[in-house]
Amino acid sequence: MTSGRAAMLMDYVPVALEVGLDPYRILADIGVSPSQLRNPEERLPRGVIASILERSAMEANCPHFAMLIAERRDLSSLGPLSLVLQQQETLDDALRMLIRYQHLLSDLLTFSLEIEGDAALVRTQIVSNIDFAPRQAHEAVSAMLSRVFIEIGGSAWKPECLHFMHAAPRSLEVHHRVLGCPVRFGSDANGVVYGRETLRARNPGYRSNIAAYANRYFETQLPAAPPLTEVERTRRALFILLASGNASIEKVARHIGVSPRTLQRRLEAEGAGFSAVLNGIRRELVVRHLLNNVQPLAAIGEMLGYASPAAFTRWFTSEFGMSPSAWRRSASEDSPPAPPLVEDGDAVPAGPQAIGVPTPL
Repeated sequence: MTSGRAAMLMDYVPVALEVGLDPYRILADIGVSPSQLRNPEERLPRGVIASILERSAMEANCPHFAMLIAERRDLSSLGPLSLVLQQQETLDDALRMLIRYQHLLSDLLTFSLEIEGDAALVRTQIVSNIDFAPRQAHEAVSAMLSRVFIEIGGSAWKPECLHFMHAAPRSLEVHHRVLGCPVRFGSDANGVVYGRETLRARNPGYRSNIAAYANRYFETQLPAAPPLTEVERTRRALFILLASGNASIEKVARHIGVSPRTLQRRLEAEGAGFSAVLNGIRRELVVRHLLNNVQPLAAIGEMLGYASPAAFTRWFTSEFGMSPSAWRRSASEDSPPAPPLVEDGDAVPAGPQAIGVPTPL
């Protein structure tokens, strides 16, 4: 079973009380004991963290709830991974170490470093099979990462901006206080954007002898990533590659390190096929994108790998029994209307904010 560290929610109870919630009722409804949140290494089942954050933000009418959680987190929140991250020479080294050992944080997240021109995007993907748009989880993860790297590298490791695919809240006051950098909503990706030069910025606390010791410790003492089924490996690869338009079986097989024929054979041995796994990922992502209620339908089709709006509409109608516009309209009628986008220099007044089409590294 996939899981995530409870460290993300260690300060959940006081933050929930601060915004007027009964955290113990919410935890009980979702099946989590408060004692589980006291141990940062406790593993919570798939979807639990995102569900707690999303429900709390909704019940408290507090769209910046995840920011309040992230504001209380620091480098120690990453557990053992913090020891090796703070001894990386450059931000680029630290990011690649984060990606290499991301399984120590959660089985529900994938991070990828993508570079185009002068911008570097640390894209975050939530790979848990959930039926809602995990806005709060995306905000919490990106905010915590940006703050942790500033704690390590100082202002030299400060991001240019954070990008979120969902709509902006009415006010960005708390976001600005917690993040200290611009925030772009209605984007075509979730993640943190750095200048390419920032990747080469040196860590003022780097000591080569300590770094060598920390790296050896990680390589020899910490547990390796748990074995994944071929279906799960393919799902993770698709979450990363689909966003860049590289979701063919050839691209996915190359990403995993096998031939297309071997990948298909292994999937079939687990009772699946590549087309079925790809279709399942598209179903998950299209629901999240439509619930975000920001991106135009044509842009959503492109993000799912469809060459034309007509092809996307045909696929969606065959899967959901209605057009994507009708589905979005129905979903909007069943939920509170999204707050209007704020109109300051750091918010997107309308339409998606493009970051380009980066190349995964």
